[in-house]
Amino acid sequence: MSITLRVSFVELSSPALLAHDLPVTADNAKVTRRTPRPATQRQVQAELTRRKLLEAAVEHFSARHFDDVATSDITETAGVAQGLLFHYFENKRGIYLEALRDAANRLNAATTPPSGDGSPGTQFRRMLRAHLEYLSEHDDLALRLVLGGSGGDPEAWQIFDQSRWHTIEWTAQLLELDLARPALRLMLRSCAGALDEATTYWLKNERPFDPDAMVEVVVELLITSLHCAARLDPQIDVGNAVAKLADPTA
Repeated sequence: MSITLRVSFVELSSPALLAHDLPVTADNAKVTRRTPRPATQRQVQAELTRRKLLEAAVEHFSARHFDDVATSDITETAGVAQGLLFHYFENKRGIYLEALRDAANRLNAATTPPSGDGSPGTQFRRMLRAHLEYLSEHDDLALRLVLGGSGGDPEAWQIFDQSRWHTIEWTAQLLELDLARPALRLMLRSCAGALDEATTYWLKNERPFDPDAMVEVVVELLITSLHCAARLDPQIDVGNAVAKLADPTA
């Protein structure tokens, strides 16, 4: 008697994570385990060189305008041959955009707390505090690249706007808000923009307020934004989210 098993394979490369069920009989079913091959010395060295170039690029582009940075500046700081920059990134524009993506990823990693680590109110406050601390420690990067405004380079701005939406989506999930609602998307994006402006002023003016006070003000700003979303769309219930933010222990 043939027993039919169904094995689900998930395509991790698909944005929608589509699953395909394939019938496998008990007679021909085999478990194939592939052990990932360790990286070769050449691959390790290539990744190290690439990382040095990215770190040097972030350093130079944080301090100066794109047009004022030469590829030789980057390679000299990285301590590698200039031809390797063109090998890995094609041109100055290529390494510039890749450096921005790297900086955005670092910002996300530094400011997003582990899932389930404390109450929602505590997690949100921890994220805000980490956000301020990271940008304060990397103020050249923050003021020139992260908070520089959309007028300079739309493609570069899009990279960091995606980072903002990452934070907005994290916040909506934390507070159990439905981002499919246009009013919520509008007000949460507006709140994120206000945080950018507040952070820019705070950094440019020698941090005149305590970070904890800044955090609480932004929490109040988010609460107000949620109430405004509910006014725009009366079907949105923000009561639970507001309660979580108002009481960090809830």
